[in-house]
Amino acid sequence: MSAVSSKLAERFNKIREQVDVAEMYAADGAPMSAMQNLVDAIATIHGIIEPSPDQNRQPMPLERLVETVEGALHRRKSEEIAAVPWVAEAIGLHEPAIRALGEVAALAEQQYRAALVEWIGRDWTCLCVVSCAEDPATACSLSGRRHVHPAIPGQPGVYGPCPVHLDAPGDL
Repeated sequence: MSAVSSKLAERFNKIREQVDVAEMYAADGAPMSAMQNLVDAIATIHGIIEPSPDQNRQPMPLERLVETVEGALHRRKSEEIAAVPWVAEAIGLHEPAIRALGEVAALAEQQYRAALVEWIGRDWTCLCVVSCAEDPATACSLSGRRHVHPAIPGQPGVYGPCPVHLDAPGDL
């Protein structure tokens, strides 16, 4: 018997065992355990029909790989999933994309932290509006240029220069 046919025979034996165990669980009144063993048998059958990707084939799309691993996490521990050879191989094929996503995430985190630091350090005594161009209903003739709309106390609807941002003209 060749090595390939013995591996295939091992897989068929594994499927038979998984189905037998599922039948025992069902007979003992444990439908969830029975179902889990049937799902495992289906996964083994699927592995025979669609073998793991190799270097000459297109890798499984990253989205599908992530969905597959997330789905497996409902039944298995991370260590068990990582022990499956095709999972490690599929992740390895996507390693450059995964590394790039990690770099993008790290950059986004740095930018987020910088924005937080800027927000914390902002002078909150000034409540003027920097630009009104975002709201067409309140846009003025200065829209598009840096300007402010600080209200003049006691004169509703009248705006003057900002006492904090001296470089920005008021909407007078």
